[in-house]
Amino acid sequence: MSDATGSADFRTLIARGDDYARNGDARAAVSFYQLALASARQSRSVDAHGMQQLQRAQAYVQARAQDFQQSLSRAIDGIEPAGTHAKARLRHSLDMLNGTREIFAQQPSVFYYPYLAQRQFFEREEFEWAEALEAETPAIKAELVELLRQGAQFRPYIEAEKDRPGRDFHGLLDDPSWSAFYLWKDGKVVEENAARCPRTMAALEKVPLSNVGSRTPSVLFSLLTPGAHIPPHHGMLNSRLICHLPLIVPPGCWLRVGNETRNWEEGRLLIFDDSIQHEARNPSAETRVILLFDVWRPELGDDERRGISAIFDAIDRFAPLPDA
Repeated sequence: MSDATGSADFRTLIARGDDYARNGDARAAVSFYQLALASARQSRSVDAHGMQQLQRAQAYVQARAQDFQQSLSRAIDGIEPAGTHAKARLRHSLDMLNGTREIFAQQPSVFYYPYLAQRQFFEREEFEWAEALEAETPAIKAELVELLRQGAQFRPYIEAEKDRPGRDFHGLLDDPSWSAFYLWKDGKVVEENAARCPRTMAALEKVPLSNVGSRTPSVLFSLLTPGAHIPPHHGMLNSRLICHLPLIVPPGCWLRVGNETRNWEEGRLLIFDDSIQHEARNPSAETRVILLFDVWRPELGDDERRGISAIFDAIDRFAPLPDA
């Protein structure tokens, strides 16, 4: 009999698997059946009897996989960790083990701050300022509606920059389907725009907006036209969180962060780590608008926040010395 290697005949491997299956060793049987199936894929021809054997082996492997998943689920029956996050961690760990939940990691495009928790969404209940801000939704929405009525200029979110190479970003360069009206931009208040939205600016005063060099805070009304899609991408850094306060939200509009998708609901904050791959879509026939802003990650102390900001100040101030 041939050794159980990748070059062994699949019929020999199935016979070995059958022996173990008859003796009740399902794990060993599955190992030989899986190797047989892989070996058969390298075979130039398989006769009808061989195909029946392979189908039987495949059915056994699938049945044992289902048994395995059920066994894992039973293992945590009755175990209820305290707290929403602990419950989610336990449940999601099982989903990842079963291969039904993909693993996504932080991959910021510019700056990685190490040892922060890999979390896709943060819950509104975790932030003491969230309830007060959500309570201001009617006033903030009223200012937005007035801006739209007056024809306020929303500019494409991805715009060509002077003295920089163009970046197409999935065809969205200078595309108004994803556009913005800034209240804060590049760490500074846009005075003319902010003056038109006093209630919005006042509502944000108690929010711990991030201050990363000259990059943030960034506060804007973000608009997606009907059918618009923001393709999967990663944000600049993982030391801040992006917050969405939905204001005009047609049914069906969604945001995916990593392996979790949530729909926007008017007046209900979504808070997430944008250094994890994310995308958004407005599949409706109406315009979607949210208030978008960024806050510090809550794990970071004041000294760390100052340090991160100082790093970006140095990045933005840097200019090479002239050639000698």
